[in-house]
Amino acid sequence: MRTVLSILVALVVSGCEEHNEVINPGTPTFPLSVSLRTGESLRLPQIGFIARFDSVTSDSRCPLEVDCVWQGDGATRLSVFRDMDQAVTCTLHTTLSPRLIEVGDVVIQLKELQPYPRQPGIIPPGAYLVSLEIDRHEVSRDRL
Repeated sequence: MRTVLSILVALVVSGCEEHNEVINPGTPTFPLSVSLRTGESLRLPQIGFIARFDSVTSDSRCPLEVDCVWQGDGATRLSVFRDMDQAVTCTLHTTLSPRLIEVGDVVIQLKELQPYPRQPGIIPPGAYLVSLEIDRHEVSRDRL
């Protein structure tokens, strides 16, 4: 059964985008900083972890050439798989909360969303790049 789940998760992760790349940094050192383009995934098989940058769901950040009353916010959608469980879909923000999510003993924090908006212009969905910090913490027996 676990093999079937592993195959299904791999198909879901690899089949959502034509140019899905899986970044596997070898033996990770935490905290781990990584940048992903839209549709790219980070796979850490040593800890049973996959994170995919699905999309930017909204981008109201103030363009560089404009004086704004509010800095705006970028909202990113990630799918996270932990120990081959069902995906956890989350939205992380550049300004608003939440900026991080905990999935088991893994903490994922959005550090940056690029490119920054310019005036005039629309950012194509495939041009976005998220910078994430992945860290681990001990899970107490009480939380299991």
